Amino acid sequence: MNDRHARAYFLPSNGLGEAGMSESREALAAYSQAVRLRPDYAEAYHNRGNVSSNLGQYEEAVADYDRAVHLKPDLVDAYINRANAKAALQQYQDAIEDLGTAIRFDAENVFAFLNRGLLLAELGEYGDALVDLDEAVRLEPDYERAYLVRGSVKRGLGRSPEAIADFDSAIVLNPDNSEAYNSRGLLQVELGRYEAAVADYGNAIRLRPEYGAAYNNRGVALAKLGRLGAAVSDYDEAVRLLPESAEPYFNRGNAKERRGDYEDAIADYDQVIVRRPTDLEAHRNRAVVKAVLGWTEEARSDFDRALEIAAGR
Repeated sequence: MNDRHARAYFLPSNGLGEAGMSESREALAAYSQAVRLRPDYAEAYHNRGNVSSNLGQYEEAVADYDRAVHLKPDLVDAYINRANAKAALQQYQDAIEDLGTAIRFDAENVFAFLNRGLLLAELGEYGDALVDLDEAVRLEPDYERAYLVRGSVKRGLGRSPEAIADFDSAIVLNPDNSEAYNSRGLLQVELGRYEAAVADYGNAIRLRPEYGAAYNNRGVALAKLGRLGAAVSDYDEAVRLLPESAEPYFNRGNAKERRGDYEDAIADYDQVIVRRPTDLEAHRNRAVVKAVLGWTEEARSDFDRALEIAAGR
């Protein structure tokens, strides 16, 4: 990815490592000194805002971006990055307005269209989202991220053939994009193409060996094929990599239940309920397994709790 592509467009959720945090704090001090020495230096406020965003200090970042665009109203990147910070603060409509302003100043900015498309899709405005994502693809047809995002939106709309085509394009443009393989795998499962999904998840894991979601997703596809032992192995790895997530525990419990490992299944459903106390399916499944084991009173308790959850209590 070149320097243009490296500009922020929704900050990575995994944040910075220890070294990155240290360097960012040093940069923060340097930009703070710059604005003290020259209070009219818009780029310094903008850059300090970027550092604050990288540190997860979004309110401070927004304040710096405000100052930057006050001093230099046509600083397009400041609007885009302020939108990113506002999105992190769940100020979605304000973020969309910022991206609209960026587009008015620069009608060929792929990141503004891409980010606005993402936000519109998050808000359920899929038609408008696709208009923006189509424009992002038109502006930069060799940028795999635009195809990946558009494919995900089309998948959500049930436009499966078009979504597959977008994921295919993303992979052709960047065969090392693990996210593209994982996304295509999700769609393959929805279409009942389980072997193809297993292959896609395998490629995602090959490219990113610590990709917990891909292990979980491959487990789902393997379970659909009846390969429960292999599925449980993948869920084991997903649990190791995503210990706070309820999903791998639920899926592993389901696979163990199917192969008759009832007490182990209960242990997994226990972990789901710790993480998601109102999970209806986990309570119901645990009740069924307890009933199979003859644990009548415990099963009844779980069934009763499932009924309460279903009733919204």
